[in-house]
Amino acid sequence: MKSQTAVFTTDGVNRQNLLLPLSTLVESMESTLAKAIEWGLPYGAPANISHDLCRPCGWSEPRGIYIAKDRSRQVGFIHRPETEEEFDGILALRQQFMARTQIDQAAPYTDEIDKRVVGFASDARRFWHGEAAAAVEPGLAERAYPEFFVPGSENVDKDGLVDFAYLTSRARQIHPGVFHEPERDVLLFAHRYFRRSLSLQNSINGYVLGSFSETAQKDGVVARLRLDPDMMGHPGSAHSQIELEYWNGPKYDDNIASIPEGVAEHKGSDGDRFFSQIDRTQVWWKAPETRGGTDLRQFRTFEIEELVEDESPGLGGNAFGCRYAHAEYDMESRVVSHFDGAIRAYEPEAYLERIARRIDRAGKQADYTKLFRLDGTVSVTSWKRVLTDWYRGNNLVPEYLGAPPNQIADDRPEPASERSARKPTLAAFLYLGRQSGTPPEKTQLVVENAIPFEDASIPVVELGNGKVAQCMVRWMNERMNSITRESDRANLATVQLGGIAPTAADWTAVARPLCEALESDSSAGTLESIALAIGWSARGIETRLSIEGPVAMVASLLADTADIVDPGQAASSWIEAFRDALINLAPNLDEDVEWPTSAARRARLDIEHDDDTKFTLAISPATQTELGLDIE
Repeated sequence: MKSQTAVFTTDGVNRQNLLLPLSTLVESMESTLAKAIEWGLPYGAPANISHDLCRPCGWSEPRGIYIAKDRSRQVGFIHRPETEEEFDGILALRQQFMARTQIDQAAPYTDEIDKRVVGFASDARRFWHGEAAAAVEPGLAERAYPEFFVPGSENVDKDGLVDFAYLTSRARQIHPGVFHEPERDVLLFAHRYFRRSLSLQNSINGYVLGSFSETAQKDGVVARLRLDPDMMGHPGSAHSQIELEYWNGPKYDDNIASIPEGVAEHKGSDGDRFFSQIDRTQVWWKAPETRGGTDLRQFRTFEIEELVEDESPGLGGNAFGCRYAHAEYDMESRVVSHFDGAIRAYEPEAYLERIARRIDRAGKQADYTKLFRLDGTVSVTSWKRVLTDWYRGNNLVPEYLGAPPNQIADDRPEPASERSARKPTLAAFLYLGRQSGTPPEKTQLVVENAIPFEDASIPVVELGNGKVAQCMVRWMNERMNSITRESDRANLATVQLGGIAPTAADWTAVARPLCEALESDSSAGTLESIALAIGWSARGIETRLSIEGPVAMVASLLADTADIVDPGQAASSWIEAFRDALINLAPNLDEDVEWPTSAARRARLDIEHDDDTKFTLAISPATQTELGLDIE
């Protein structure tokens, strides 16, 4: 397995103008870790390509929060399989994780859902959780609400799309594509083909459903939408989903009348094909046509279809699902008079024929499912907005529509900054992981390093020098070996709080004497920079808080937070107050932050020493005996 360190998210404002509080980042780690312990699974979650849960690529393991002046970063490992056996292991782990997550999230609502779907559901119904907890069974919602589904009925067109104004008069849209029907007090959902890979495993495309709904409210527009016939959900479980995906529709030039007729094909780059699985996108503008009786008008017909590389799991079998759209442009009024989006599903043999042809010569070889429709007077700006959102993740569409290259943006990693980067002057790292072993009965140092000695390797703890060394000795046991470096930089051994339920008093009993020793050594000039860590175990979770920086600043931070950090409480309850204390002390940053990747591996911050730094080694009597040494 290949492991790569990465920043998962931050508490800064992201490109969606959302800000996740630091306490939320920490709480997400605590809850995920608690579930992993409960379920007996590794800590973390499946890693997927382009947020598509049908495309697993590894396992993501959060390791901690790196706290600096500018922001806090949740960092960890992404483990990627390198062999077929490792990939099979990831798939098995993912299946267990997904099954337990679905059961756990839906369980509080299943009894109430069953009451709401009585008479429409059978024993074959199953429970699902995505935008909300829901019952899923073929035809479930259609049986309960035929007025929203039966083609050709009063408010449903021949393609099975319900009039959007009628739908929203009966059911309030609480999130894009999620509707609350108050009479039965249930949720209805936009069709599952609005999801990646056309699968219920993925979240709904809120971008297109949001811009579609916005356009539907405009004067002169009649909108229609296909609902999912198989799902009914519980309103009390509804929540907005945050993927940290970013898809930004650019601003376009509205002049489309001058686009020449014919077919344009845009081929995806290697990178685009990896992320989007889209091989190419074909666009067809037909020549102007004159229509109408006494009121003759010219229209141009537009068709667009993307051709994907792999099967679509949500279709079942080996079918390929391709997004398709069709529009009619009124050249006199300069508006789009009709626009619809659909999925064309191809069986393998038919798809081989389709990809060998251009869109104007392809014919109709697919199972066609129309999902939305806009008629009337749709502005070109609104049309391009909805079209771009319908093709979320497909950079070829804004490219074709004439967006400037610097406005085509999705959720790919941003290019590395050209500014210099360095480690901040003062920083901290909060590590959260699964508890390993039994906590010590009383507070003591953790042996984390070893040095070669003759033909042996001796485990050691680093004490620093001056008053700090005298302070650290109190937490050594009789079997520990120690080193003291001849340096004004010290990388102190981790202090592990004793007991299975350490309290704020236990933290203070370590933080205050360390603070006093650091202040003394800073005044004496014996120490300049330091890294220290204090850890504890409770409820199966190991927590470690490390600080790195100038001795005087670290001492001040320990003093300021002596009454803030409480091992008896979840770290999410006090981490923001700790962060604020650090920010108040830390100097401003002039460069980008270079966070140390070693923190994820070592579970703490460290100061690097030169290899030639001299040190004094103190070998305990127990180790001397084990090595057969006779040292005065």
